[in-house]
Amino acid sequence: MPPKVSINLCCYNSEKFLQETLRSVEEQTFTDWELVVINDGSSDSTESIIMEFKSRGFPVVYHYQENRGLGYSRNRAIELSSGEYLAFIDHDDMWLPEKTVEQVDVVKSCQDVDLVYSNLFVTKKGRQMLFHKKRQSSGYVFDKFLRYYPVSISTVMIRKSSLDRLGDFFDSNLILTEEFDLFMRVLYRSKAAYIDQPLAVYRIHPGMSSIKYIEKFPDEMAYTIGKFKKMDPSFEAKYSSELDYLNAKIGYYRARAEMLHNNTQKARACLYPFRLTDYRFFLLYVITFFPPKVWHKIHSFMTKGAFSESD
Repeated sequence: MPPKVSINLCCYNSEKFLQETLRSVEEQTFTDWELVVINDGSSDSTESIIMEFKSRGFPVVYHYQENRGLGYSRNRAIELSSGEYLAFIDHDDMWLPEKTVEQVDVVKSCQDVDLVYSNLFVTKKGRQMLFHKKRQSSGYVFDKFLRYYPVSISTVMIRKSSLDRLGDFFDSNLILTEEFDLFMRVLYRSKAAYIDQPLAVYRIHPGMSSIKYIEKFPDEMAYTIGKFKKMDPSFEAKYSSELDYLNAKIGYYRARAEMLHNNTQKARACLYPFRLTDYRFFLLYVITFFPPKVWHKIHSFMTKGAFSESD
């Protein structure tokens, strides 16, 4: 009999944090799971760590491949999964022990819900904080998520049948927002449920892709929105208000990338069209006229202080 939950884990030179990640899977109080591991061409000790975990009797589906990138790897993991529900854990993140049992309870009891997500802890340099200070949305959330997307992939459990209905999974053209692209396509027609307790730990470190490739983030967001426009001719009219706000955020993301190189003039040009969106965009625009250290200090405060990527 197939397991109830397939846990998808994609690895590439993951030895630094992998043992902690696996330990958090091992400690799940829900036990009807399989771990589907894609080793995307690692050259370090990733494989031996996985094999040691498997040798202790844990149900592991292991697949090694030449390096093909994260989107391709995530899709291969889905193809190899036999569970009714899929959960995702990144190689540098961790779960709390009750993560799986809490989410299985929700998705089993709410048949009209296809995606469950939760709050999480964020950890950086030994400090840890709760990510969401307010309760997040449940139900039909697509319009709300265009304005503010609160989902971290390591908190997600999804009904596998919802992906089968899409016909394709993660977009291999994306390296930062492949999860946003897929989950938003699911939520275009499905409900989400939010569990208001932290069930995962997201680790911020210098080697993570969201920091290394931060300049790609706005282009990838715009690419995904372009896909929705092609998919549904009425999309722009239906979500005009939300798209205006999202475009302002994309302008902000471009400015943020420029400010990482202290390019104040380019950052100012990115924010100028959106400076009247609300007071935050206006403030970010104004502080580009000050020395870069002023931007970094105020921006850091606006984006949860010590956990800003500009630290």
